Amino acid sequence: MPRLIAYMLFLIATVSAVAQVNVSGTVVDKESNEPLTGASVIVKGADGKIKKYATSKGDGGFTMSLPSVAGCRLEVSMMSFAKKTIPLDSVSFPLTVLLEPGTTLLKEVTVKADRIREQGDTISYNVGSFAQQQDRSIGDVLKRMPGIDVANNGKIQYQGEDINKFYIEGSDLLGGKYGIATNGISHEDVGAVEVMENHQPMQVLSGISFSDKAAINLKLKNKAKATWSFHGDAGGGYSWQPEGAIWDGELFAMAVMPNFQNITTFKTNNIGEDLSAQAIDFFASRRGTDLSRYVGVSLPGVPNLSQKRTLFNRSALVSTNASK
Repeated sequence: MPRLIAYMLFLIATVSAVAQVNVSGTVVDKESNEPLTGASVIVKGADGKIKKYATSKGDGGFTMSLPSVAGCRLEVSMMSFAKKTIPLDSVSFPLTVLLEPGTTLLKEVTVKADRIREQGDTISYNVGSFAQQQDRSIGDVLKRMPGIDVANNGKIQYQGEDINKFYIEGSDLLGGKYGIATNGISHEDVGAVEVMENHQPMQVLSGISFSDKAAINLKLKNKAKATWSFHGDAGGGYSWQPEGAIWDGELFAMAVMPNFQNITTFKTNNIGEDLSAQAIDFFASRRGTDLSRYVGVSLPGVPNLSQKRTLFNRSALVSTNASK
């Protein structure tokens, strides 16, 4: 009885071995007749599903075992070579697969930058993801970034708190008067806005004194670096009463270079917009004092008319900030 069982097991193993088909061969470059290493070798059934997969070895050889190759096909592919398909119904093994040089068509890939990226205490906003066609300055885009609030004068708050520093490429060029940059720099010149949470502006206190306020750093695009960029607008017309030409314009110039940074603004108008208040505020912050006018002359009150409608002045304001 044991002999009979052993004989039956041997017979089953023999039949199983006979039923296996050894799919083997060599992948060769047709032009140079050299073996190709790393070619993808796939056996697909009649239903298109993958039955076996292998990769050609150093000598170009491959081998796979299948119960049957009826209705199957062999597909061999490699970068820079045209794919080769061989039906396996009426071939003998081992095969010699000759690949011809060709191009591999890749599927179209669209690469999109993350709108918001976080690394440690720094949050980076992609400006292009938040900008819209009607935006003029980086301040218009900042208003749409989560957690950031921008006032009309350019003052910035993050999570309801005033920021403690405003950098341009890591340089504190404007000090506290960063509204000039917020309302002046074109959003097309800025690639990313970095928010540095818990920022300690004094390096000597870093790690010693904790800060709960954030700082903002503008990362400029390459086209805006090492060159002067200019932005501005102007308008004009003619007034009959009082008679004469009227104008309103402003110019913003910026240069951010390795050894030199400069931001210059020029504003002028004669349409009633008073620039003297901006000038007083600018110099007061520079000197660390609150200057006030010694003599104040007010215009006669006109009901239901704003000051801009009753003031017909000629004013100009120039400011420049530079560092090395």
